[in-house]
Amino acid sequence: MEVSFTLWSLHDVLEKVPFDTFATEQAVHLDFSKMAVPFYVKDGFRVSFLYADDSYPRDAACLIYSPKNVVTIVIVLKRKFEDALEAWFSQPDDNGLAMCCRRRELYCHETCHLIAIVRAYPSDRSSRAREDFIRKIKEKFAKSINDAENSMSIPLISTERPEDSPSVFNQDHFRYENDNLNYFRLYDQLMLDDDTMRKALKKICDSGKRTIYLEDISKETFVPVSFFQLFPEKVNALRELLAAGLD
Repeated sequence: MEVSFTLWSLHDVLEKVPFDTFATEQAVHLDFSKMAVPFYVKDGFRVSFLYADDSYPRDAACLIYSPKNVVTIVIVLKRKFEDALEAWFSQPDDNGLAMCCRRRELYCHETCHLIAIVRAYPSDRSSRAREDFIRKIKEKFAKSINDAENSMSIPLISTERPEDSPSVFNQDHFRYENDNLNYFRLYDQLMLDDDTMRKALKKICDSGKRTIYLEDISKETFVPVSFFQLFPEKVNALRELLAAGLD
């Protein structure tokens, strides 16, 4: 990751998010106790990825539960995206590429929400600091949390419906109050970092292709062509890598 985090390094957490490996279980749980993160994160957070069948009305969602005690964050994704990735690794098929690309967009978007929530959490263990965290959560998602409290359900932080684009969001979509992390930069790094670009370009060049199209990059990285229209700086980065050489 090239993004600088002012609170603490999330490298270990990001390493455990299954961006590039399909889940074979019903759920994937992140075990903070085995990660190099501060104690208040190990002690105060639980994070799970759950996989729902096609009857689930959303492609993905991020939920938060019990912020007064342990902060439990649940990211729900449709099982069909895991199945699509598994099928692609078994036998690549252009018809399944769009599903694999959308899967990556959903993971990166919901992971940005995960990071924003953790960054809003106070390292100060005082009750006043925890109340401030709850206030920030409630102010940003007041309607969802109030509805959840009234119905005894779990409040939704983010929902991605089939027609939504996870790559399109406004500047304050993730941040809480004075959070200074550039989430546009974080999102584009999660989607496609320099190392992944370099490996994809080298593989394509080694195959003998004389002309490289964005569709070729998409097949190697699961980054949709539409992403490059929203983040044109990534096209410039690809050109710079090619000009500099890949050896």
